[in-house]
Amino acid sequence: MQLHGKWIDEITWRSGGNGTKCCAPLWAWGEWEPESRCLCKLKASDQQHPNHLWEPYYIHKPNCRGLHNTDPFVFGDKFLYSNCRQTSTPGLRQLVRGSVIAFGSGKQVNGERKWMLDTVLVVNDFIDYEADKARIDLKGWVPDTFHDVTGSPLSDNPRDEDSSPGTCIPGAGPFRLYRGATPADRVEGMFSFFPAMPGTGTEGFPRPFIDLGDKYFDCFNPSNWRAVKGLRVEPTSASVRKMWNCIVEQVLSKGCVLGTFAEEPRCQ
Repeated sequence: MQLHGKWIDEITWRSGGNGTKCCAPLWAWGEWEPESRCLCKLKASDQQHPNHLWEPYYIHKPNCRGLHNTDPFVFGDKFLYSNCRQTSTPGLRQLVRGSVIAFGSGKQVNGERKWMLDTVLVVNDFIDYEADKARIDLKGWVPDTFHDVTGSPLSDNPRDEDSSPGTCIPGAGPFRLYRGATPADRVEGMFSFFPAMPGTGTEGFPRPFIDLGDKYFDCFNPSNWRAVKGLRVEPTSASVRKMWNCIVEQVLSKGCVLGTFAEEPRCQ
C-alpha cells in the first residue's frame, strides 16, 4: 500500500531518534479490507515482491453485514489490535502492558518454510469491550475510521449459522482492544512499527523474513503457517526486549525502515 506516514531509518535508530517530523509517501504491506485503488504496476523481480501498488480509502456504509474487518489497524496516532483470533485463542484477550504482538505468516521459498513479518504491536494500554457495543465501549479510545472499517463489521455481523462464509464474525466476548506504544511513548524502550520503505521507484520490497533461532522457535516457527504462539515470560522481562530488538535489527538489515505512523485513509 501507499501511505503517508512517519518512519525511523537505520541512522535515526542508531542515534536513538523518534522518526521523521512530517508525513511523506511510505510503502508498506498491510491489511486493509475496504476499498482501494490501484496506483500502478510494480516491477517484481521474484515472487516475494509485490506486483501492484494500492492506495486505501473507504466508503461509509449504513450497514457492514457480510464484510470483513481490518485488524490490526495501523492508521492514526496508535496501532490498534481488537479481535483477530481472540475467539479461538482466549489467551489473546489476557495480554498486559509490555506484551509484544508480531503479526505475520509462513511462506515457502525454494522448498524451505520461512516466517515473514507484517506488523509489530507493543501493548501500551487496553480496554475490554463487547463487539455489538463497540461504538459505546470504545468511545474516546479509537478514531472514527476504526469504527467504520473494524467496529461496524464486527457489530453488524450476526452470530448465526446463516452468516456469509468467510465473514469475520466474532464469538462470545468480551474482547480486548490493545493500543500500541509509540516512539514518543515507549514501553520498556519498545514501540510499535511495521516494515516499510520510502515511497519512490518502480519496485516494491518483499516482507522481511524473521529468524530468531532456537531460543524463540516456539514464537516464530515457520512450520506453523498462521498458528498463534507465545513466549511465556513476564512482559517486562529482558527476554521480550531482546526479542523485540532482534526483530528490529533484522528488519533494518533487509533495507527496510520502521514505519511508526500512517495517516488514516480518507472516507469518499
